[in-house]
Amino acid sequence: MTAMKAHNPEHVFWGLGGDLMEAEGLEALYHARDLSVTGFIEVIKHLSFFKEVMASVINECEIRKPDAAILLDYPGFNIRLGMKLKALGIPVYYYISPQVWAWKKGRVKTMRQFIKRMFVIFPFEEDFYKKQGIPVTFAGHPVVEKDFQLPERSEFYEQYNFDETKPLVALLPGSRRNEMERHTQPLLEAIKLLSREQPEIQFVLAGLSSLSDSYYDPFSELENVKIIKDEPYPLMAHADVAIVASGTATLETAYLGTPLVVIYKIASVSYLIGKLLVDIEHIAMPNLIIGERAVTELIQNEARGQTIADEVLKLLTDPSVKSEMLEKLDMLKDLLGRPGCAKIIATEIERDLD
Repeated sequence: MTAMKAHNPEHVFWGLGGDLMEAEGLEALYHARDLSVTGFIEVIKHLSFFKEVMASVINECEIRKPDAAILLDYPGFNIRLGMKLKALGIPVYYYISPQVWAWKKGRVKTMRQFIKRMFVIFPFEEDFYKKQGIPVTFAGHPVVEKDFQLPERSEFYEQYNFDETKPLVALLPGSRRNEMERHTQPLLEAIKLLSREQPEIQFVLAGLSSLSDSYYDPFSELENVKIIKDEPYPLMAHADVAIVASGTATLETAYLGTPLVVIYKIASVSYLIGKLLVDIEHIAMPNLIIGERAVTELIQNEARGQTIADEVLKLLTDPSVKSEMLEKLDMLKDLLGRPGCAKIIATEIERDLD
């Protein structure tokens, strides 16, 4: 949005988005937090709401007749929306590809019908879409141009009264309600086990003010856990080890050079369905991009307190395990492109609009 407004300050943006997009001037029909649902069963429970959102967006498009639509990730909703937008004669651009290279490859045929250009963030996706006959541009990953605004390590430790001589473990359990619900218990068990093994370990949890405090109450009751809301990057950067829910935060943590353990739990039925449909060896973004198991993935039943604690202890106590992981993570920066992805996307779209 910022890059496009630099081309043309007259641009008006409306649709679906979160706080940062609203701060940039988006007129939000619905907030992104209300759309953040993962897992097959969880989505089914919210179908009536998603139908309401879809109808609202299409109605607004029929009234406002936008010059272009930019769809962002969220394939279950956006692929259906894209077809409806195409029928209205609205050019559709797609940023952050659905993971059709991993599962539901049949969706590519549908996507080919409505996408004017796909902007991808992983280098291997460019070849995939070229082979599928969809116009594609590798824009690079936005993490490479993110301003993390990191304080110095000593400043961070002093601000939150951490002891620099003792290990610090960061907890990033996810930004969605259902992620918090499923990750809380195994994390609490891991904290208990790690504290028993190494009482000097300090814990810091990345919280969100957009989630109810009730999600964090079990952690706030623990003496050796601090909760810092809405500032995840200093935690990621300055912790000795991070336990991170699968998602963009795993890539950000890896990019900042912190050893991590990836966890993820969803509804059992959703997991079983996913196992049947998904055709990839890894789910953690750093592993997908590097092409090998660079970081440990503890998925579903493996994401237990004991296994999480065991993996964290390896990284805290075995220098060879830690250094091997960091060597692999160093490869990420070369694979994610160079700064300027927003400008690349804006230039391509503006060229079509002019």
